[in-house]
Amino acid sequence: MSFAIADHSRYIYYQPSHSVDLKIKPGDAIREGTVTHKALKIRQKVSQYVESDVFGVPYYGMSIPLINRGNTEGCFTVIFPRFLGKESEKLPRHHFLIGKKEDRWIPVSFPNIFFIESHNGKTLLHTEKDVYLNKYSLVELHKILPQEYFVRCHRAFFVNVNAIAEIHPDFHSTFVLVLKDQNRTRIPVSQKYASHFRKLLGF
Repeated sequence: MSFAIADHSRYIYYQPSHSVDLKIKPGDAIREGTVTHKALKIRQKVSQYVESDVFGVPYYGMSIPLINRGNTEGCFTVIFPRFLGKESEKLPRHHFLIGKKEDRWIPVSFPNIFFIESHNGKTLLHTEKDVYLNKYSLVELHKILPQEYFVRCHRAFFVNVNAIAEIHPDFHSTFVLVLKDQNRTRIPVSQKYASHFRKLLGF
């Protein structure tokens, strides 16, 4: 395990291990997409996988915000190697995701999910008419979702390719997707995912 301690905006201590080293230096700013950033933002404990696009090394992190008299003063993070034990084998393999709405849980089949969004530390499943809360992060969903349905198009979005009505060019070789729902929802394809997106869809 590696350890990192941060204040509200920067790392102030880092102890690497032989198994995983994110090359953090004291004084480095906390990057968006890390478990440290998420724990500070939502002021709750966060445990999740993080892909290599953040630090160049995939890892599993657990962060605990340090709160004193209602004020978030920092964060303590433990960093594990990417495949700790066999955690990835514990993820479900079904033809649906479980969505929570109010006081009930609903199986939502893959074809009915138009897109999946990460917003304010929560994962949201968007269907034609409803929005459901899901327990998994987008990184974990990447291992669950069937590639014939879902494509990662942005740090915050997966899109169901069968729900795309139109693809519009945007600035700097990016795209905007217009979906088939009643609101004609527009989803961005960021520059990072644009090339892979074009290759998968064949245009």
